[in-house]
Parts: sequence; C-alpha cells; structure tokens
Amino acid sequence: MPSCSSLGRAQEEVSSVRFQRFGERYIVRLESGESVIETLAALLDSEHVAFANVSAAGAVSWVQLGYWNPSSLTYEYREFGEQLEVVSFQGNASLKDDHAFLHIHGVFGRRDFSVVGGHVKEARVHPTFEVWLRTEDLPVSRAKDAASGLDLLDLPQAAG
Repeated sequence: MPSCSSLGRAQEEVSSVRFQRFGERYIVRLESGESVIETLAALLDSEHVAFANVSAAGAVSWVQLGYWNPSSLTYEYREFGEQLEVVSFQGNASLKDDHAFLHIHGVFGRRDFSVVGGHVKEARVHPTFEVWLRTEDLPVSRAKDAASGLDLLDLPQAAG
C-alpha cells in the first residue's frame, strides 16, 4: 500500500497531468520524469474509472519489467535504466481494493534496435508518453486466484 507521502505525490501529479476526455475515452500526455503506473492509477482513481483498456506510445528513461515464474508463482523483476522507445504498451485498468489496478505488458526498443519486454511494474517518462484509455460503464474488480496467487479479473462464469 502506498505511503501517505506517495499518495500526496500522486495527487499532485494528477493535478498536473494533461488529459482530455471524449465520451468514454481519454487521451493523456505524461511529461518527462513522471512515473507512468503511479500517475495513471492516481488519474483513474480521481476520475472514478472502474475499468479501461489501456494503450500508449512514447519513450522512457527507465522501466521495471516482470516475468511471472510459474514454478515459484512469483514475479521476477529487472530494471532497465536506459533510454527506450515504447514499441508496445497494452493492458487494462480494473479495481483492486476499490482503487485503480493496472495490468500492463510492454515492449521497449533499445538504441541498437533490440527489444526487452514483460509485465510493466513501473516506468519513468522521457521525454513524453501518450496514453489512450477506453473506459467501460461497468466496474471490473480483481480477486486473488488460489492456484496462481495472482489477482485475476473477477468475472462471472459463462452459462452453459
């Protein structure tokens, strides 16, 4: 759970975030130095968005990526502290404990045109990051899955 100081910082970031809403969609511009996941989660909370599809383009100066290890049932994280182009950034935002929870996978291009990718834990923008959010009118929450230990989308089972 974030500390009071990180929540205050996230709220300050939300007040400076540039965004425009078009019905059920948002376009968001993050600035150099902003934390992608923390800032987006704070914006989603402040806008009371309970579910959204997320995609983005831009560049980052640092990213922390994860790989979920099925043997240990835990994420293995690695940090990349270099200038990277966002090649792909896809996922969703749902609710966990009544707050925005982002589940994002990303692919990032290096100067030598090789790529790294995985589950995006956090990233730092440089110089810009453009995000597209398509919201839905129904909330979607997450619940702990006993088999994997992951917080999965809590959806009804199909009839049949």
